[in-house]
Amino acid sequence: MQEAMVTKEMNIKTDSILNYEHPYVCTDAAVFTISTQEPDSYRKLAQPSLQVLLYQRETEPFKGKYCLPGGFLSVDELPQDNIIRKLSEKSKVEGCFLEQLFTFCDLDRDPRARVISIAYLGLMNETSAQKLGEETLWFTLQASPGRELVLQRGRQKLTKQDFGFDHYRILKTAYERLQAKILYSNIAVNLLPEEFTLTQLQNLYETIQGKKEQAANFRRKVMDMLQETERFTSDKGHRPARLYRKKSTTTKQADSR
Repeated sequence: MQEAMVTKEMNIKTDSILNYEHPYVCTDAAVFTISTQEPDSYRKLAQPSLQVLLYQRETEPFKGKYCLPGGFLSVDELPQDNIIRKLSEKSKVEGCFLEQLFTFCDLDRDPRARVISIAYLGLMNETSAQKLGEETLWFTLQASPGRELVLQRGRQKLTKQDFGFDHYRILKTAYERLQAKILYSNIAVNLLPEEFTLTQLQNLYETIQGKKEQAANFRRKVMDMLQETERFTSDKGHRPARLYRKKSTTTKQADSR
């Protein structure tokens, strides 16, 4: 009798969680890459532009609006496993550097229900991004003088009003995180080939930060985060430049901060 009462009490405690209304949980990722424009003269250096991966919604809510890739978690799935799966299913992205960015939980961020989003910052190098095909929607990202983001793909331009949900806010948060983190880590090298020159890295930093840096000052900032190789470039029209790679112990893939 006493055992039955204990069992009943345990069931009541266990089942009490069902008395609460639960929010849904999803993941979203702001995945960046770079696109290098070929110079009009072989004596000039190629200049990178920063791009972000988007897709256009085909159903309501926000049909026709642009969003970041992601999706709802299964009950037996970790957030980092979910975003890896969703990036593969929706955008064919494989092997992307991912770092947990922030949890977005405003009450009205999804008109269908209470939905909490665990957002990620993703980085892909240019070669991997090009393998995704022309149907993949990469938009060049620029910050306007008012700090609002403007995205462009060919003649098409996107602003805040063209995004669904709160994905513009997620994108802006990811961009600002990237701008801040390159000042104290080598995270940006995930946008470059395995080996790169200091000039390539400086051009990338300047593209992300939106301002120029003196070469000597930049070199002092980053050298402790890089590993020198014995190889050099052999580009026509330019002096051979030493190649570097990131130190593996400085920046690593993580699912949280």
